[in-house]
Amino acid sequence: MFAPHPDDETLACGGTIVKKIREGFDVYVTVMTDGRHSHDVTLGLAEPSPEAIAQIRAAEFREATGVLGVNPSNLILLEFEDGKLRRHVSEAREKTVQILHEVRPVEMYMPHRDDANEDHRATYKIVTCSLGEADLLPKMYEYSVWKEKNPRPELKVFTMDIHRELGRKMEAISKYKSQISKCFPKQEKAVLSEEFVNMFRSETETFYTKE
Repeated sequence: MFAPHPDDETLACGGTIVKKIREGFDVYVTVMTDGRHSHDVTLGLAEPSPEAIAQIRAAEFREATGVLGVNPSNLILLEFEDGKLRRHVSEAREKTVQILHEVRPVEMYMPHRDDANEDHRATYKIVTCSLGEADLLPKMYEYSVWKEKNPRPELKVFTMDIHRELGRKMEAISKYKSQISKCFPKQEKAVLSEEFVNMFRSETETFYTKE
């Protein structure tokens, strides 16, 4: 699966990841950007530095996916700058094609093409174009993080039952302390509100597919 930022994989697909691993799938998770601007751009904080935030979020990603059961050797951090993925499309496609050739996935999870975040939309375009270059036709599932409804009638809604996996998913989300808590001096609120996180506290995960 492909995530634009560290945490998208757990918020949108955490239960599905646990379930697929239990079913015997070898799950790989690729994160496109380093998430460095979650505090300076979103909250206007100068400290910690963006570089420090990037390191914190990478560590949280490893912790969270460890809770989900992903093999550490199946984690890929491409580390493009948060918020600027569209400036690196060519390089990102080259790296993504290489990953696809090595992994040869039978299922693919990626952000919804219309998700209301620029890095999410760029990730969708990069991954879908790279699939063509790699000459692969896996089953493709789009997930939404930053929008509420599917505006594309040509896409079918697919719901994954994760009631058995929800506890593990929420434990994994808790590892993203930099995103869900007030961790630093002068920080008046969390990057992700409790209300937002609670949207993912569901016994189902929703995906969109053409199949």
